Amino acid sequence: MKKIYILKTGKTFSTTKSKMGDFDDWVINYLEKSNQTIKVIDVLNNKKLPILKSAAGFIITGSHSMVSEELSWSVTLEKYIKKINSKNVPLLGICYGHQLISKALGGESGYNKKGKEIGTVKIIKSKSANDDLLLKGFPKQFYAFETHYQSVLKLPRKSVILFSNDKDQHQSVRFSSSTWGVQFHPEFDKKVMEEYILNQDADLKKLGFNIENLITNMKRCDKSHKILTNFMRIVKLKK
Repeated sequence: MKKIYILKTGKTFSTTKSKMGDFDDWVINYLEKSNQTIKVIDVLNNKKLPILKSAAGFIITGSHSMVSEELSWSVTLEKYIKKINSKNVPLLGICYGHQLISKALGGESGYNKKGKEIGTVKIIKSKSANDDLLLKGFPKQFYAFETHYQSVLKLPRKSVILFSNDKDQHQSVRFSSSTWGVQFHPEFDKKVMEEYILNQDADLKKLGFNIENLITNMKRCDKSHKILTNFMRIVKLKK
């Protein structure tokens, strides 16, 4: 049986990991239950990338690294993303993964001139998203969790914007018929989001954020989790 591969491009804060797991654990938690085999590949530690014929789908996680750093493992993954996309294997990128897909396919990713985005944010659906399989069941507006400095700055050719907001017009993009990216974190829950706010406390204060307000204003973001369940359904359809 073909596998769903989670390409892990980073790890969370050590204190957070000890309490509630890591990126891959959170992603798996919200994937629709299936008998599909899920395998985690630790790209950060140069684990060998799988043969494409063995893959039913791929999810690229977030990272504390920056796409613009062009770290060796990230450059290697860029080349692999091109191969995944060319073979029409379902691919979903989250945050760093989203930005790296854009770069790999001819776009540009880097620091967002509007600054860091963190906490609960409102996401707005575009008209182009109405018939998209990944977004089935999504309302015109919903809330999601975010923490990022960098964004997709320029889209590859033929990309379609699906979600946006005032801070980042590329909140979700369909890069091709089988490749998607989301800037927000569908794998986060309120506890994880709070961890990310508290672990960045000093830097956030320097940037003018009010930590208490960020935590107080957090909302449940249940709708955003559907990105992961919908992606699993796409994988099943492609089998």
